[in-house]
Amino acid sequence: MADGAAEAGLSSAEAARRLERLGPPPETSSRSASSIVAANVFTLFNLILGSFFVVVLALGLFADALFGLIAIVNSYIGIRQETKAKEVLDQLAVLVAPKASVVRDGRIQELVAEEVVPGDVVRVQPGDQLVADGDVIRSRGLTLDESVLTGEADGVRKVRGERVLSGSFCIAGAGAYEVDAVRERSYAGKLAGEARAFRHPLSPLQEEVNRVLLAATWLMVPLAVILLFALAVRHTELHEAAQTATAGLITLIPEGLVLLMSVTLAVAAVRLARMDTLVQQMSATEALAAVDTICIDKTGTLTNGELELASVEVADPANPAAAHDALARFAASAADRNRTLQAIADRYPSRPEKVSAEVPFSSQWKWSGLALNGRCYVLGAPDVLLQAGALELPPALANTLRHHIEAGRRVLAFGEGSGSLPRDPASEPPPSLTARALVVLEETLRPDAAETIAHMREQEVDLKLISGDARETVTAVARAVGVPGDVGVVEGPQLPDDELSLADVAEENTIFCRIKPEQKSALVGALSAAGRFTAMIGDGVNDVPALKRARLAVAMGSGTQVTKGVADIVLLKDQFSRLPRAVAEGRRIARNIHRLGRLYMTKTVYAAALILLVAVPGFAFPFLPRHLTLAALLTIGIPSFVLALAPSDGPLYRGRLLRALAAFAVPAGVAIAIASILSFFLVDTAAGGSLADGRTAATTTLIVLGLCFVLLLERGPGREHIAIQSYMLALVAGLGALYALFLAAGPVRDFFDLTLLKAGQWFLALLSAAAGLVIASLIWRLRYIQRLEETDTTPPSGDEPAPTHRPASAAEGPAAEATRR
Repeated sequence: MADGAAEAGLSSAEAARRLERLGPPPETSSRSASSIVAANVFTLFNLILGSFFVVVLALGLFADALFGLIAIVNSYIGIRQETKAKEVLDQLAVLVAPKASVVRDGRIQELVAEEVVPGDVVRVQPGDQLVADGDVIRSRGLTLDESVLTGEADGVRKVRGERVLSGSFCIAGAGAYEVDAVRERSYAGKLAGEARAFRHPLSPLQEEVNRVLLAATWLMVPLAVILLFALAVRHTELHEAAQTATAGLITLIPEGLVLLMSVTLAVAAVRLARMDTLVQQMSATEALAAVDTICIDKTGTLTNGELELASVEVADPANPAAAHDALARFAASAADRNRTLQAIADRYPSRPEKVSAEVPFSSQWKWSGLALNGRCYVLGAPDVLLQAGALELPPALANTLRHHIEAGRRVLAFGEGSGSLPRDPASEPPPSLTARALVVLEETLRPDAAETIAHMREQEVDLKLISGDARETVTAVARAVGVPGDVGVVEGPQLPDDELSLADVAEENTIFCRIKPEQKSALVGALSAAGRFTAMIGDGVNDVPALKRARLAVAMGSGTQVTKGVADIVLLKDQFSRLPRAVAEGRRIARNIHRLGRLYMTKTVYAAALILLVAVPGFAFPFLPRHLTLAALLTIGIPSFVLALAPSDGPLYRGRLLRALAAFAVPAGVAIAIASILSFFLVDTAAGGSLADGRTAATTTLIVLGLCFVLLLERGPGREHIAIQSYMLALVAGLGALYALFLAAGPVRDFFDLTLLKAGQWFLALLSAAAGLVIASLIWRLRYIQRLEETDTTPPSGDEPAPTHRPASAAEGPAAEATRR
């Protein structure tokens, strides 16, 4: 294609024909429906449940097969909730999908990647992500980051005729390229095709829950062997053996924990979406809970990102028009019209001139330059140009500079020279310049910035303000939003090079000025290495390296395409205030999942203890499968759906979930098992009741104790002060009343093979429940059990987030509190 035709691009009609030949684009949904179904249906625990379900049905024990129907309902609920979340997230994802500035019919149109066709001319500006492959047809200092493709972090200059590949993004300069490969034929498309299957990265909590499930699975194997061996040795009749094995082994499985974790994360993602916060990785929803440090830039985060030209202070007041004219020609001729140049061009419009040489702006060297008509012009940070020896300000202009900087304004120096611009501005200084003017810009603080900073302190989230601007400008803005005046301030040249010293500086200080992109990335990495779980908020291309180093990458909705592309979370309406609220939502989610974990681990422990008590000493198994299904429904199933979405004041267990859950579940589970066996023995043997009476008493003891432990879920060492919420009391009272209704209703009572207990039998069942609370209290007092829940005081490794909860001290367990009352 000839140069002129290339710049004009394709016609709309020709582009439509080529798009039709390409066919419909492949589906790029956040998650396929089949993967959601597979994740909720084809699991190890469902396989075990299904096997027992088939055996019980084959033996005609239909009432004891109720657990299978509940498992089916649970899977349906999980599929439904995740599908709804997928629909909401897919709708929002369209808002942040990469777009291309395509020339068609001689005009620039913004198109999504799937609408770009071979032959299109795509214009590229800093922050644009390349959505197709092609050859450069025009370059004005075009510099691409190809680290996604090559692993090399340094920018690559591209000149006319060179190849550019999809997946890279522009970090400086501007240009255009002609597309020759799109979609799956492009370089990025071929890479994606090699791993087309959906990948669902696990969050730290999901990995910990998986370890809990793995422990439960390994526990089931030897217990199953012991139980089956005991039943075989006793020559137990087939139907009774099937009922006992089903009741014991099915109860071991914490099947609802995975379901409720998925449902909780999905519901939270929808809640965040309603707060205009797009979660691009579902695991990021829970990862919000771990955030203890937020790194932000000044521009676009604390300020609204809009620049207003406050004034132009000229060096020669006798002839201001000359400086204004040069500044206007500079802004009109630059290839990259960033916000600064746009503000200048709006005030001083001019026609672009032929550029013989150009240095695009970069956060690395903090200036840009043009060569026009044999003269070179440079616009950049005054302190950088002064330190490089390229510029000297007259005394009057230097005083003016000091005045504006102290007022918190952004100030740039504009100079003119006769030398040539450097080929490598990263290593070579700008030419010698004569000061022509100071460009004074003002930014508007976000109205909610101060409130957000205060809210972060309430959430115990540390703030790190990292900016490329001058010290005085950044500190003035920080003071305006409520950052204390005595916090540490460090400038980029003062940062140490070694990682250990950098980590100390990063932790001890709050404000970092004149920071280069690589220094910002190093600071974020140092904080993570020191054990901080760091969230980085960015909007510009210079933030991308730091976003990649952060534990949680957050992009502003108005940010560059590549910034939103690498982010885990996107704040769609640029509301910085949404992030602390999102962190609070993440912590609520994690606390609720921890709370659910205690419930399901308790069920696993008491099932394990029952099996051992039945198999080794030879006690009779006190339950039928239907009894345990009913007890699980009332003490775990219904409460867990409420607890998954309700507020929680409990601790967060980072990196020690299995230990912390065991601290609650072992005393509670052992106590329930012993109390149930005791209740069955007292009613069935000591009091001379029937087998059905004994099982009813054991079921009653199990349900009463289970509901007591639901009330005590959030109490433990260091948190005895946490009050039992009124809704929890109402929930437990309602479930107790529901059990009473089941006993009173004859058909329901007969279905579950229960009886109406006599007064003495009720007394024995409740006495056994009280004994269970005493047993749990005694076990909780054991120093070993208390140590399980205490926070490890050793510093976390670089792969683990820092704990966000430290119990005040070890104390007696929740059951002790209950018995004391």
